[in-house]
Amino acid sequence: MRGWLLACGVCAPLLLAAQKPVQQRTCNLELFNFDTTTTLLTKMPSGQYNGFYGRGVRGKCTNTDQRLSGDSLESIGDSKSYTIIGHAHYEEKRVTLDADRINYYQLDERVLAEGNVVAVTDKGTTMRGPRAEYYRATPGMRRETKLVATGRPVTKLSPDDAGGGSKDTVEIVADQVTDIADSLIYAGGSVVITRPDLKSTSDSATMDGGKEWARLTGRPRIEGRGESKFTLVGRQVDMWSKQKKLQRVLSADSAIATSDDITLASDTIDLRLTEQKLSRAYAWGVSRAKAHATDRDILADSIDVEMPGQLLKELRALRSANASSRTDSTKFVSKETDWLKGDTIVASFDSVRAGGDTVAKAQVRKILASGSASSFYQVASSQGPKAAPNLNYVKGKAITVSFGADRAVSNVAVREKASGIYLELSPPDTAKTDSTAAKKGKNAAKDAKGKAASGKTATPPAKGTANPPATTPAKKP
Repeated sequence: MRGWLLACGVCAPLLLAAQKPVQQRTCNLELFNFDTTTTLLTKMPSGQYNGFYGRGVRGKCTNTDQRLSGDSLESIGDSKSYTIIGHAHYEEKRVTLDADRINYYQLDERVLAEGNVVAVTDKGTTMRGPRAEYYRATPGMRRETKLVATGRPVTKLSPDDAGGGSKDTVEIVADQVTDIADSLIYAGGSVVITRPDLKSTSDSATMDGGKEWARLTGRPRIEGRGESKFTLVGRQVDMWSKQKKLQRVLSADSAIATSDDITLASDTIDLRLTEQKLSRAYAWGVSRAKAHATDRDILADSIDVEMPGQLLKELRALRSANASSRTDSTKFVSKETDWLKGDTIVASFDSVRAGGDTVAKAQVRKILASGSASSFYQVASSQGPKAAPNLNYVKGKAITVSFGADRAVSNVAVREKASGIYLELSPPDTAKTDSTAAKKGKNAAKDAKGKAASGKTATPPAKGTANPPATTPAKKP
């Protein structure tokens, strides 16, 4: 016959709350046995009871929402603790715990789960691992719940937390994860966070679900996923979301950001996203900002990149800006680079598709340098690709350099206070003739000097004679 067993009063005074009034936080445990349940109670010298229940047991706290169940249960009166062994289950409104073994320590309101632990919060966040400790929120002891999992658990935030009601989740894998009130998460030790829009790695991470903010420290690395492909590294990375969609990523100290069209490097890099795609990027710092866009290197105190839909459109380099590019070795031979300088540089790009390419890529269309501008460009010579280039150097208040479809300079326009110089390589024929004449003249002078030293002279042949006259040594007087 199936019955029930009160773990208090006559049967087991310890398991309820004994005879004294208790605080509201104390669990008055009531156990319900099955037909197969076995029970053994032992009174200790302190007057408390130790209880042993086997072959199936379940119970509830009459004054709280706590529930316990498992294959067997052991209660220790002096320490006011309960141990559930085999298919152990613990639940309350805020969390459920399933494990091979669960210990509930009533004095400090702590639940320890070990072996194949599965913890689920009331918001749907799931934590799986070998060990987890749950600290209950109780009056006079702690205001917020805390769940600590060790042994490299796998934590999945609920779809509501991760994607605003979508089916997407956020997965966190780390050596240790701490969840405070199911809102603030601390992860430490080789942290890997996977979201629908990105994947990140770091030594530690902090995530605040209420503020939709996260911070990664210790060699953090962010990788955009899907169509939003980019990477960002630094010594500290902060991320902000709105309605569970990533909107901003800020990397501080030795930051480097890379996308298909541009690479940024500086002390600080600030990325903005729209619909989970990069739309804007800012770079600044004491070490100055550096950008590599298509085939150009740009250096300035700060750089602002506009890239709607993650397609490079415009780049602004502010204060002591310098844009340089390597020359095309198929057009001429040179080790020099072309460059453009100014207080401010604005580069405009067009998105084009190469033949057979399904992805549009940025191509520089025009670069404007303003404020004490100067430029140096090399132009292919008419003498062919193996010759040195013609040189063009100009200065002015503003310089606009336009590029053709082949990315070569098509036009250089100078506005106000214009000055400069253009050097063109001399034609090859003139240079060759001058060189040959000089060589012959040098050889003739050398021959004449040698003959004069030997005392011999040469007489040109007379007109109409076939052979020149014989030469004789000159007699000494």
